[in-house]
Amino acid sequence: MKDKPYHHGNLRNQLIEAGITLINEDGLKSFSLRKVAAKCSVSHTAPYSHFKNIDELIYAMGEHVTAQFMDTLRTSIHGKEGTQEAISLLGQAYIDFFVDHPQYFQFIFYHSDITIDLDHYNSDNYPPFALFRTTAYQLFESFGLPEEEYAKQLVALWSMVHGMASLLTNNGVRYSGDWRDIFTLKPVF
Repeated sequence: MKDKPYHHGNLRNQLIEAGITLINEDGLKSFSLRKVAAKCSVSHTAPYSHFKNIDELIYAMGEHVTAQFMDTLRTSIHGKEGTQEAISLLGQAYIDFFVDHPQYFQFIFYHSDITIDLDHYNSDNYPPFALFRTTAYQLFESFGLPEEEYAKQLVALWSMVHGMASLLTNNGVRYSGDWRDIFTLKPVF
């Protein structure tokens, strides 16, 4: 067997990114550390210096995407928290993040174990969604919307943002215009 070359650089992040690509291509059933190592052109034992097992790698993949996503979302509304503009900025950042990283959309929403509970405000939701919900609820409160309407309006707003991201990250959907020309995230109440 031919030895794999010594690896320079940030192998941990390369393993994470390769793992995301492989899961998106082949699913979880055929996913293995050996395949991730091969995709990174390192020995089959190299991933074990960063991850104890496949579950730890998958967890790290979710954390990797979530950290980047949260940074993007927080940055988009920095200094605008609690304003009416915040939900629109957050929606645009949400969509932009996945347009720039379509592989992350597929991984997070189809291959990870995140939970998004549209019914309960205090549940342990996926942090980017929790930030979206909190921002939306601040907007609803500022408009004097009755609290019993919050969940319904949240679903409407998030469906627009998440649906747009889903369409724009789907290779089978073509749109030649600029999505920002049709995107206006305004409350439907």
